[in-house]
Amino acid sequence: MKKYIIGSAVCLALAGAFASCSSDDDLDPVSIFQPDPDVLDPTSPTYKFDKWVKKNYLDEYNMTFTYRMKSLATDPDYNLVPASLDKSMQLAVLTKYLWYNVYDSITGSPDFLRQYGPKMLHIIGSSAVNPSTGTEILGLAEGGLKVSLFVVNNLDPENPKKLNALYFKTMHHEFSHILHQTKTYPKSFDEINAANYEPNTWQERLCGPTCSLGFTSPYASGQAREDFAETCANYIVRTPDEWELTLWLADRGWVEIEDGTVGNALYKMWGNGVHKGLDATGTEDAVMGKYGFCYYYYRPGDEEAGRKTYVGQVAERDEVYYLTNLELTIDATGSCNNPDYEYVNDYFYHIAGGGKKFNTVAEFENWLKTNYTDKGIKLHPAAASVDTNDGGDNLDGRAIILEKVSIARQWFASAWGIDMDALRALVQERQSDIDIDELLQQIEDIDKVEDAE
Repeated sequence: MKKYIIGSAVCLALAGAFASCSSDDDLDPVSIFQPDPDVLDPTSPTYKFDKWVKKNYLDEYNMTFTYRMKSLATDPDYNLVPASLDKSMQLAVLTKYLWYNVYDSITGSPDFLRQYGPKMLHIIGSSAVNPSTGTEILGLAEGGLKVSLFVVNNLDPENPKKLNALYFKTMHHEFSHILHQTKTYPKSFDEINAANYEPNTWQERLCGPTCSLGFTSPYASGQAREDFAETCANYIVRTPDEWELTLWLADRGWVEIEDGTVGNALYKMWGNGVHKGLDATGTEDAVMGKYGFCYYYYRPGDEEAGRKTYVGQVAERDEVYYLTNLELTIDATGSCNNPDYEYVNDYFYHIAGGGKKFNTVAEFENWLKTNYTDKGIKLHPAAASVDTNDGGDNLDGRAIILEKVSIARQWFASAWGIDMDALRALVQERQSDIDIDELLQQIEDIDKVEDAE
């Protein structure tokens, strides 16, 4: 299971191995290694795009949108490739529409981002995976001057959830860092649940249990300043349904079950190699190292035998949270040893393609009602021996998250004169109304626009 990082760095490195090409190879005439010209060349294949970038970024905000591979620095830990031209163009117009123009509307002019925004937006086509931790870096902010975005070649302009997960949540996160490094946020934020930060093992946390501790993401639980940036960014970009799910997860206590428990059961039922083979199918939603459940119930005879069947699994893919219909029966020793292996069949059904995903609280609760409550099956909070209001973890994760949002909201208003809720509303409006062809037409029409001016 991948974990994603957005963070700060002293320098960004671009490293790669380039294979030689024969003279017969067909090469793209648009080189990604061209030096940035001081004067735009009307004969260049990228002329219109470069002209649009100059007008919309350099002239308007005094910053550069850098999409060509440059020898800025090198880091031998990463093999990186440049962003393709088509994806660079898409991200350029989307960034202007979803980020720069939003702040312009809220603050009244481009002056705010001209003064406080990053001076370079550097985009990289590939991912950057930390070889020691396996975490994938989505973005880096360097001293408030440069923001780097990765995985640009995976950009899908028709998928707003992925746009947020890979790019725009990262930008709001990094910009929050830039702003709080200029005017610090209240330090009372750091003390709200300081005992639950895990700077070295946050990537091992599941999203559900992490929300119940009062964090909006596992990365937020690493340290206070990342918590603040994640709180701001997630509140701004998550849709109302996604934010409701975040708070719903925070309201519950969770039990975590290691993947080895399931793997042993599969081995007993289907023999050696099956579990590994299932993992290789690419259905990572269920095969994910460990599993978080917020409810359990008793099948007939199980309570006396010390068995529980867990339900209400939370999962995460590309930083989008959802719930599944996976069930897992565990005996009193913590093992999957139910002789009829019914729970294993449920598990196999799920990862073989029969599973369900629920992206909203309403969908999941309706499914619970139909399949459990209406059938007289009582669901218990997974982390409690008796029913409790906090799910059994003795923390009100929802209240903690909302307290953090309140501090961020007040800080945006007092330090910057920005209505955080108005900012969020405009982001939500725009990300639900993206016409990539219309946005790209701005590049095609750049000469017409200048002639009209």
